[in-house]
Amino acid sequence: MSDDKHVKTEPPRMLFVDEYSNFLGGLNDTLKEELRKVSGVPNATYLVNDGKVFVFDKLVHLVKERQKEQPHAQLQEMARSLTVEELALSLIAEATVSAKEAVEAWGVVPVPYQTETLAAMDTATLESRATGRLILHRPFNARMPGDFQEEGDVKAAFANLLVGGVLPGSGDFTYRGQPMTLRDPLDLALLPARPEIPEGPAAEGWVYTALGNVEFEAGFEPVSEVMFNAVKETEAKWRGDIAHAAKHAQERAAEVWAQAAGLRLETLNDPTDEVPEYGEEEFPQLRALYPELSMLSDGTLYSLFDVFQMECHFINGWAANRDDDFLFYLLGKVADRKNDHDTAKEVGEWVADALLHGATLDAALEIGRSADRYNQAIGKLAHRIADAMRFLAEDKKATDLRGRTITTMGDTFRIGRKYNATAMVVEQKLPF
Repeated sequence: MSDDKHVKTEPPRMLFVDEYSNFLGGLNDTLKEELRKVSGVPNATYLVNDGKVFVFDKLVHLVKERQKEQPHAQLQEMARSLTVEELALSLIAEATVSAKEAVEAWGVVPVPYQTETLAAMDTATLESRATGRLILHRPFNARMPGDFQEEGDVKAAFANLLVGGVLPGSGDFTYRGQPMTLRDPLDLALLPARPEIPEGPAAEGWVYTALGNVEFEAGFEPVSEVMFNAVKETEAKWRGDIAHAAKHAQERAAEVWAQAAGLRLETLNDPTDEVPEYGEEEFPQLRALYPELSMLSDGTLYSLFDVFQMECHFINGWAANRDDDFLFYLLGKVADRKNDHDTAKEVGEWVADALLHGATLDAALEIGRSADRYNQAIGKLAHRIADAMRFLAEDKKATDLRGRTITTMGDTFRIGRKYNATAMVVEQKLPF
């Protein structure tokens, strides 16, 4: 007889499959990782040699096909199967094709170009329709000369660029003999007016700037070294000032809460907002935590806090808590209802800083709005210049024409496990 007390039971096992599972296996990642290690196989999506193009994806395809054929051939000829390395090296020549085939059959796009479709509204059907295509140099945010009406026109141009050719036409500047035209100008003078954010001390090391770790590289005609330094200095000063303003607002948050009744927060009320049935038990605690927000209806308070948690803290299924950032988020919404995520919180901090410096509410709200406009503009300018400088730094090292190195989803997971990895135990209560 068995004793029920000594029956050994195993814990239930579960398999969680998230959206990343779609990428695993189906993209030949294991084979790609093997092939890129083989000495003699270029670790690049493509490599140009004497006007011909080695295509890594074609090599993957050929190796897979040969691997399928090998077991049958082994039975017929009593021959051993070739290793992946032997197969790869024997197929490199076959994986090397014309530029035309590389682009048309294997989807190769020469680095650093991309396309953009131009569209217009058809007045008869009120639907958007393609009217042409642009070829763009992504790091320079510039377009190539040429009129590309059909996809075939783009592919022909790509095949030319792939092997180092130049597209004919004119432009604002040239790079390696290729004329091109900036899509948007690069000029500090075109920035909107800088708002009156009180100057803070020198920027701390933790303040992020797009150009902080970027050095000037010659070769991009629209950006001289003088301009580069001016933008870098302007961005650093601005980032330091707004970081100081945000810190000031956070340190004196209690004073801003004390002014809540006069901050027009009631304009955020939406009569369609309701406390959902699943939130009714939690809501009394939420209301008790924010006595200063009595001007907000129950539904609006719940809705705004719920969205704030998801947008700023990425929490869905929160517990009620007191958070000063919620007030700044609401202030950012008062300044402009379109503000969301961290933008709303940041604008709210700048509004609060202005209030704490004695500005009227109207003036403070305008400072918040203008600070957001300026912040986006200087950020875009700095990022564009940083992209161009990083490209130049890499491009000057190039000794051949090749694509990007081969990467896999496995690489992404390995990087994730390498930095700041921690163990977490999660218990999930299932409804069955």
